[in-house]
Amino acid sequence: MNVNRVKKLRLSLKLSQEELGERTNISQQLISKIENDDQKLTRDNMIVLADFFQVSTDYLLGRSNVRTTLEQESERLNRYEQYYDFIQVYEVLGDKGKKLLHGMADMLVKADID
Repeated sequence: MNVNRVKKLRLSLKLSQEELGERTNISQQLISKIENDDQKLTRDNMIVLADFFQVSTDYLLGRSNVRTTLEQESERLNRYEQYYDFIQVYEVLGDKGKKLLHGMADMLVKADID
């Protein structure tokens, strides 16, 4: 197991071991042992930590560098499916067209137009 993953994820959220423990119901002592490779993750703790950090268990274990689960990736694709045609048009634009489109989008956001 890549123990640094738990620590890196915890530090990326600027959480102490105690704060992580409070949020996950895992004791600070156990989190310390996990981060120092003195204790292996149990299945239940692995799932709790993966859910908390929103990463796959394989990522947490260091078996993969892909942070998201297939379910998360599927949800993301479904959420953006409605924009597929727009993305296809955007991809064929030249640099000037893309810059113009970005400018128009910025103006719409500033104008708060729905």
